[in-house]
Amino acid sequence: MKLKLRLLLLLLLIVTTGFGFYLYQRYSLEKRHVLVPEKKHKNDTLRVGIIGDSWATGITIDTIIRDEFKKRGINTDVIAFGQPEAKTKEIYDNLYANPGQPFSSNEILHHNLDYCIVLAGTSDAEGEMGAKFYAYYCSLIISDLARNNIEPVFVTMPEFGFKEEKDSLDILKKVRNELASLLIDNGSTHNLDGYRKQANEMLKDTRLKDSTIVVPFNLVCDDYEKHKILYRNTGHLSTIGKQKLGRLIVEYILDKEKASQGKAFNAHVETEPAKRSKKA
Repeated sequence: MKLKLRLLLLLLLIVTTGFGFYLYQRYSLEKRHVLVPEKKHKNDTLRVGIIGDSWATGITIDTIIRDEFKKRGINTDVIAFGQPEAKTKEIYDNLYANPGQPFSSNEILHHNLDYCIVLAGTSDAEGEMGAKFYAYYCSLIISDLARNNIEPVFVTMPEFGFKEEKDSLDILKKVRNELASLLIDNGSTHNLDGYRKQANEMLKDTRLKDSTIVVPFNLVCDDYEKHKILYRNTGHLSTIGKQKLGRLIVEYILDKEKASQGKAFNAHVETEPAKRSKKA
């Protein structure tokens, strides 16, 4: 009897240790990768990158964005790298993965980009990774792009069929998510607004908001149930939805381009009186 009890306790210890290690690997916050910024040079063509989860995969979203620029008379070089079901942690790691590795987006840091669009969050929310986890890795992605002289275009946590996605999980994943939710976020992972709020606070606290184009997804859709025509399923946009998102992103980038050109023009005008006074 004592032997059986010992074996049972040993088995329990092994399972508990294994589960603990799994949670640590899944939810731990890793350190920043070492980044050596490359020298930036002026592009003749506007260069735009896209990184993210399944929302960045395929040729659809990059084609839509390229076409939206073309409609406005602007030729662009657009490259996209996405990994289906990737969480922000994996999206960040993909930036530093060797070019030959699956889902590597290493080229983003070495393509002399002007802008990089970040499409992420649905997998974090579905997996209940926690708002702090999501905001932390978004901060690493955004700051490393900015440090490499690439202007980040951050699309806020998308609206999607969050409840439906959670309900479709098997029982083991539901139990895992419930336990993790209590441990890492005190149960506050059950709504998308918590993720959005944490990301907004991160942008303010780190001052990344000043160097980032923030595209509010609620301008595409603020209620999944009321606008299902924008979705092909609970977790992905339809072509109509992608077109609406693409137009919005392009508008935000062009607004920034105009603002930058205006500042350059004003700076030039302000220096003219000084030059004339020196000649005088």
